[in-house]
Amino acid sequence: MFITFKNLFGDNLIKILVDNTAYKKFFAQHGFSALIESKGKRILFDAGQHPKIIEENLKLFDEKEGFDYVVLSHGHYDHCDGLKYIIDNELINGKVIVHKDAFLEKYAGKRYIGMSDEVRNYLLKKADLEMITKPYKIDKNIIVSGEVPRTFPYEMERFMCIKNGKLVEDELKDDMFLIANGILITGCSHSGIINVVEYGKKLSEIEGVLGGFHLGGVSEPYLNEVVNYFKSQPFWIMPMHCTGFKASVKLSQLKNFVYGHVGKVINF
Repeated sequence: MFITFKNLFGDNLIKILVDNTAYKKFFAQHGFSALIESKGKRILFDAGQHPKIIEENLKLFDEKEGFDYVVLSHGHYDHCDGLKYIIDNELINGKVIVHKDAFLEKYAGKRYIGMSDEVRNYLLKKADLEMITKPYKIDKNIIVSGEVPRTFPYEMERFMCIKNGKLVEDELKDDMFLIANGILITGCSHSGIINVVEYGKKLSEIEGVLGGFHLGGVSEPYLNEVVNYFKSQPFWIMPMHCTGFKASVKLSQLKNFVYGHVGKVINF
């Protein structure tokens, strides 16, 4: 059994609020969001792309309380724009943890993919921001990664951003993840999923990895490298969001694979 009793019956919860797939009554959309509840703290990690989706899924979870922390994995719309519902309903009760580059204007080709002006303006003008580049501890068992070192080769499509008034390649330094009691939660893994996990190991013992692995459209050799990497790891994996269908199918053959979707609850 690859999920320990601690993971199954712990006092802490992770609820998947937004993902590309959903279970029964819940709503799916392209994006990601998770709620972490640990030792009395409520942490919203990303918020998906559409405020109505996170609103409805929170209601279906019977979640009415606000959040002590909001953590943004990076500045793309499908992780940030659902915050409009959170903002409009005054559900942010504490710090918003984010990298400064999350506020850049971001593009995929000519298509704008950054956060909305409304969300950006609120965060910059009214939120209690904690802008980080290095690891940030919410408490001794919950840590936000800061920038991810890119030690291992990885494949990623080319994104652009406006920086100092010029259109330049987006290095996506704002790509961050969170570890809660050994569970690594990643939004999109733009730094490369192996880099994400290996850096996570330096910050904490890892018992599980969930979120977007960003493997859609990668080459067959690189995909096989990632699959073999996870095959060799002792922890469970729950690839979601931007992992891609082909990669998800391959990863699902591994013994440590767990299916993830909106409505999933992980006890740890």
